[in-house]
Amino acid sequence: MTSVSARDLLTANFEVSPYDHIEELRKIGERKARTEGVAYQLDQERKIVLSRIANEIAVAHATENLSEAKLDRMSRADTRYEHHIRRLAVAIENREAARSDYWAVKSLLEWDRASIAHLNSLASLDRP
Repeated sequence: MTSVSARDLLTANFEVSPYDHIEELRKIGERKARTEGVAYQLDQERKIVLSRIANEIAVAHATENLSEAKLDRMSRADTRYEHHIRRLAVAIENREAARSDYWAVKSLLEWDRASIAHLNSLASLDRP
């Protein structure tokens, strides 16, 4: 039996070929990596955005005596920070969706692996 015929025989026993699942997993893995990178970057930039806004407010109100707590509240109330938090929330949603898709396909591959092992054991029972 050639490798091509073995592959054809294997895929004939499944609704969706395990090889198709592997290709799908590869694409989802790339999407998962991108979304995790964006979420990480936005999370790290959150602190930078907040400190830049706080610095701008502190400079603009240099003559006033602003406490750290008030400066922090004013910074967090800024629309730029709110916009950044909304982008971060979307990035986290995308990351979690990509993770979910990744593990769904990965579990299908695991199921395929278990099915192949079962077929192999059934085949060995048929041998004299």
